[in-house]
Amino acid sequence: MPVVAHWPAAVADATMGPPALPPLFHLGWVVRDRDATIEDLSARLGAGPFQVLTETSRFEHALVRGRPGPFELRIAFGLLGGVVLELLEPLDAASPHAEFLASHGEGLHHLAYLVPDLDAALRDATAATPPLELLVDGTGADNPIRWAYLEGGAAHGTVVELIERSPVAEAAFADVLALLELGR
Repeated sequence: MPVVAHWPAAVADATMGPPALPPLFHLGWVVRDRDATIEDLSARLGAGPFQVLTETSRFEHALVRGRPGPFELRIAFGLLGGVVLELLEPLDAASPHAEFLASHGEGLHHLAYLVPDLDAALRDATAATPPLELLVDGTGADNPIRWAYLEGGAAHGTVVELIERSPVAEAAFADVLALLELGR
């Protein structure tokens, strides 16, 4: 069966095709219990090593759908078959992660990308056809790492996370970037 490759031509003909994205940084996976999931993935699928954030991750200055929506997560990053997984256990009932867990159960929540210029990436994503809409805005002055979630409706429900690759982000994600290199 021949392989048909129409996508580049369709993008060239579109007013504004899908945004150009860099290589995948990680897959965000929402779970009910981070530690139990680490144990399960390690035992059943040989996942690891894991970088477990010992402190609760608090996102106090994020805007969710344009409104202040602080939330808390227990997070770990680990390697599974050469791919970095971010395990996200919501600790509240109102975050996008808790909403996802309530409506879909555990599973793939987002695809994350490190981008050199978050403002340009957001402009491209919201101008694309079809546009991706802002779900969570983590770009406020009180956020040391600039990031955003884009609504996943056009991507069959999967959220897209864009993280600005800055010296602060590289320092914060140094262990995760090392995992990524291990997976290559």
